[in-house]
Amino acid sequence: MAKGGDAAAIADLINQALRAKGITVRGDRHGTCLRLWLTGQTLPPETQTVSYVRQGIDRLQVKAITRLHIYGEQADQPAPGWGVDVELDSPQAEVKPLDLNQTVETAAEPAPAVAPPEPASSDAPGTLEQAYLLLELEPGAALKDVEGAYFKLKAQALRQGDRSRVEALKQAFHQLKDYIEHPPAKPAPAPQANAVADAATADLTPVERVQALLKRQRLSAQVNLEGRQLNISWLAVRVVNPEDAAYQIHSLLLSQNLTALGLGDVETLVISSLSRNQSVVWQQVLPLRGKA
Repeated sequence: MAKGGDAAAIADLINQALRAKGITVRGDRHGTCLRLWLTGQTLPPETQTVSYVRQGIDRLQVKAITRLHIYGEQADQPAPGWGVDVELDSPQAEVKPLDLNQTVETAAEPAPAVAPPEPASSDAPGTLEQAYLLLELEPGAALKDVEGAYFKLKAQALRQGDRSRVEALKQAFHQLKDYIEHPPAKPAPAPQANAVADAATADLTPVERVQALLKRQRLSAQVNLEGRQLNISWLAVRVVNPEDAAYQIHSLLLSQNLTALGLGDVETLVISSLSRNQSVVWQQVLPLRGKA
């Protein structure tokens, strides 16, 4: 499909290559012109990004596409930071800057003659439920889904020239991003609940007791014990903010009777985020002393 000039298929191929750099790609096509929007938390560098995209298009050898419009966007900004026009059928494939103001106006031209109604003030996200609704997501959606919906809906709003909706989407995105990355602290379990849980784990090994403790706090991780070192790890893709998760686990363990857990001799806690091939991508070493 990409070789046939399908904009979504081409954008998906480039997206797979740039996702590791924190850049998402979307595209559409008008006749022989392919338009691509590349969005990152910071503005993608123009020269390197344009060069990479051109090389990818050249390798595909898409005969149906003779011109590229490439835009670089920063996620929290309402408009692209840069845009270029590339003529693929010219010998030098000359790159020219685009007039971004003219681009927004041109993109808005296909809109119906009757202007869409202005969004009501209640659309501005005041609660998490409203923010999810504005981004057309179910409550509890993952951060990657929130980012994807935001970039998609913002592009639609920009093409329609709807600046007020862009601002509302931006507010909803940052509200949900902050909530997901910094969730509210969970209340500590009541002493009676701890006593029941301790009885239920009496016949478990120290590693199994730690796993049960984490499970009660809805924390899923791998646990192993090596001498005086307790190792806890998880797949990096499952934890958005490893620093907060590490702090939560460290605080949880320090609040326990570590001797009763079988960890009285443990001195060090090592918390790691792992890639899918089990290599360490993030790690924190914390002191851990047993309690009598």
